Amino acid sequence: MTFAILGRTALIATRRRATVATAQQAKRRMGSAAAAPEWTGIDKVVRGYFPQDDQLAAAILGGYFGLFVLYKIKSAISGTPEPVEEAAPVVAAVAAPSSTGAIPDVDSEEFGAFLDSEENVAKLMESFEK
Repeated sequence: MTFAILGRTALIATRRRATVATAQQAKRRMGSAAAAPEWTGIDKVVRGYFPQDDQLAAAILGGYFGLFVLYKIKSAISGTPEPVEEAAPVVAAVAAPSSTGAIPDVDSEEFGAFLDSEENVAKLMESFEK
């Protein structure tokens, strides 16, 4: 029984030491003990109105949002200008199909006249087979 009593006493003493040790630990301050920085220039003026970081961040975001809203209001009031109709581009006169036997471009107006001849259609089919 003496060993059982000693074991229980040692366990209680260990728990007591752990409780006392945790109570005496220094608390973490997370950097709040540092002195406030000395602001100079424009920062001093701005920090006079918005001393905390979250206030300054909210002011900056509010400024950007205000600019965005003003832009949207301006564009809604002015509306979109009506598109100006441009004159149709002038097409140059198309020359007659060349007699060299070359196949004209499919997008050109010469291609329609090229297809009128059976010889030219045969040339076109031969060029597709190559």
